[in-house]
Amino acid sequence: MNNALLKVAPLCATVALATTALLGASPALGAEVGEQSDLPPALASVNALYVTAPCDPDGPTATDAALATQLNPQLSSDMRNNLTAYRVSCAREVVEAVRARGLASRAAVIAVTTVIVETHLQNISEEVDHTSLGLFQQQEWWGTRAQRLNPTWATNAFLNAMEDKYPNGTWATAAIGDVCQKVQVSAYPSRYQVQAPDAQIIVDALWNSAGARLEDVPVSGDWNGDGVDTVGVFRPSESTFYLRDTNSGAATRVFKFGHGPSGDIPVAGDWNNDGKDTVGVFRPANSTWYLTNGTTTTDYQFIYGHGGSGDQPVAGDWNNDGKDTIGVFRPTNSTWYLTNGTTTTDYQFIYGHGGSGDQPVAG
Repeated sequence: MNNALLKVAPLCATVALATTALLGASPALGAEVGEQSDLPPALASVNALYVTAPCDPDGPTATDAALATQLNPQLSSDMRNNLTAYRVSCAREVVEAVRARGLASRAAVIAVTTVIVETHLQNISEEVDHTSLGLFQQQEWWGTRAQRLNPTWATNAFLNAMEDKYPNGTWATAAIGDVCQKVQVSAYPSRYQVQAPDAQIIVDALWNSAGARLEDVPVSGDWNGDGVDTVGVFRPSESTFYLRDTNSGAATRVFKFGHGPSGDIPVAGDWNNDGKDTVGVFRPANSTWYLTNGTTTTDYQFIYGHGGSGDQPVAGDWNNDGKDTIGVFRPTNSTWYLTNGTTTTDYQFIYGHGGSGDQPVAG
């Protein structure tokens, strides 16, 4: 595994932060795992200052800033005219975690509602109230410091508790404020529901952000093993795949891969013969493949060729063993260099005459 591709949440400088009212008293021994405490009302200002960690390790994007400007006048409660690119990036990380888990957008609304109330969409990295940290103000019994400051981990911890308290998907029909309170056990339960309409607006904008952009690169594959190839896109500026299990509607699977605009070229294939296609990227700068079996981390890494030659990546089952493996097409000499899964060339084919603008395909 290439640890450079793992999502982490390093600390950063102090930024503006709003938190909700949290109890000043320590939780009793034996308190349930989901129990939170709340900052005193005097500290609940949107502009209260605390040390925070980034939500996206690469920082807010230009799209985050544009969405903040777009959404600010649409909101009606605490976040109205208080959204920033940073806060949108925090909401985006929560939404991506929900979507990658395969849950409906309502789960994202519940999670974002909770984060608006607990921290006004900021990732607190100092223990303001006892041991509470992160977007959801999770106490130390939830996990390690690093885990609670990782938005993906923290969101999934929240969702685990939500699904435990609302089994069989019953959270989907319960009142949003009730679900938030059931997980958080706040001293101020009425504060959640009033933020739900704004959370819905924010989630709608982020959930649909996989809509077409000029930069998007198309990919296709059988992502869920149902025997049908469906579509998706790779967005270089976010280094993120948005994949669909049907050929309509919003993305149902989201994978963040790498660290941003590095010139990565997307690929897709069944790397482990499990009947499902998963994604990866070819990085021309170091002539290296980073492939995954369906997580946001790298399962396989292959160094291939010498880079800087304009190589175009291809993937296919070249030897009928049920696994797709990698290769490149080199336009400068119109040659294919294909492998059966090692870092060396197993097959070499010269095709065409070169210099004609040919693009590779496989099947």
